[in-house]
Amino acid sequence: SGVRKALAILRDYYCGGGAAASMLQDGASIGSLMKQPPVPEKHSKAEGVGNSIIGILEVVESDLATGLAKEETEEADAQSEYEKMTQENAIVKTTKDQDVKYKTQEIKSLDTSLAELSSD
Repeated sequence: SGVRKALAILRDYYCGGGAAASMLQDGASIGSLMKQPPVPEKHSKAEGVGNSIIGILEVVESDLATGLAKEETEEADAQSEYEKMTQENAIVKTTKDQDVKYKTQEIKSLDTSLAELSSD
């Protein structure tokens, strides 16, 4: 977002033109009571430097967008894997809980049988 704003501002400045690009104050908005210093000579835009900065920022923006897309894909894959593993763990836990239940019943049954056989 910040890179896009910087690109928009630089493109407007270097490619736009007009009074906004000169960055000079407008005397009408200040009022008649204040005296303005003489208008400075307008500076010339360094077109080559501006274009190279814009080019670098475009590469940075592209790299950031690519990295963001890659991270979002990896995060979605990790979330999917987590949900799959969670489901598998729930199934394994239920299976083991049932095994414990049945083995406990079997132990009680064997204890009862042993008690009956011991009493004979």
